[in-house]
Amino acid sequence: MSPLLLVVALAAPPVAELEAVAVALRASPAWEATFTQRYVPAGFTRGTEETGTLLLRPPDRVRFEYSRRVFAVRETVARLIDVEAGTCEAVRLAQDTLDRLPLAAILDPGAARSAFQIEAVDRTLILTPRRRTEGISRIEVRLGSDNLPADVVVHDTTGDRNEFRFQRWRRRTALPDSIFSPSLPGELPCMPEDG
Repeated sequence: MSPLLLVVALAAPPVAELEAVAVALRASPAWEATFTQRYVPAGFTRGTEETGTLLLRPPDRVRFEYSRRVFAVRETVARLIDVEAGTCEAVRLAQDTLDRLPLAAILDPGAARSAFQIEAVDRTLILTPRRRTEGISRIEVRLGSDNLPADVVVHDTTGDRNEFRFQRWRRRTALPDSIFSPSLPGELPCMPEDG
């Protein structure tokens, strides 16, 4: 499952809390955080774990830097770069796909209300897609005391779980677009096949 399935909001009432998270993230031109991602396949209690750095620039830029790869979204294009393998994949995301992603939900409460049923339990939001999808069955987002995401768990329709723990959120100055359009060394960013 892709790290694109990323972030959302807080406790009751859900709509107000989504606004609070969006406001917290808009308080800086960009953010940096460390993360631990654990992927747990259906039927298993343990999975694989990776760590890295998240760069976020509202409203539509995100970059996950892992030790051997980079996953980034800029506007409607998602890119996965694996320098070791020498591969660069790019995909254009349709608006309805973007609206169902935690990134869109946290940055755009209107998209969240449209795409998800939202239930608040303590400091955790539980988002269930309004329309049946092939990917996400539920997203749980636990917020820290600063209203920034602390833990995000994405449950997919096959029973797999993708768990993210975010720490050390730091404000950053505006980050250039090029950071969110990664490429293999010495090459231009790869583009989706549709141009």
